[in-house]
Amino acid sequence: MEPKEKALDLMDKYLSNHFISGGVGMTFKQAKRCSLICIDEILQTNPTIKGTSSDLITMIVQTKAYWYMVYEELKKL
Repeated sequence: MEPKEKALDLMDKYLSNHFISGGVGMTFKQAKRCSLICIDEILQTNPTIKGTSSDLITMIVQTKAYWYMVYEELKKL
């Protein structure tokens, strides 16, 4: 999923799930803030790397880069 699509998907999950759970509704601004907090938590996660597998390190770097792009797309909304 492209970063912009993921940003919109994450927002949609917050907006739709809040209504399903019987909440009074979540504003777009609140859903955006929750989504940004979620991505902040993902980006702050420091996986333990055992060994020096370059493939593993590359995967971690690419994953963090992806979530950073999603974060940037969310900020544009």
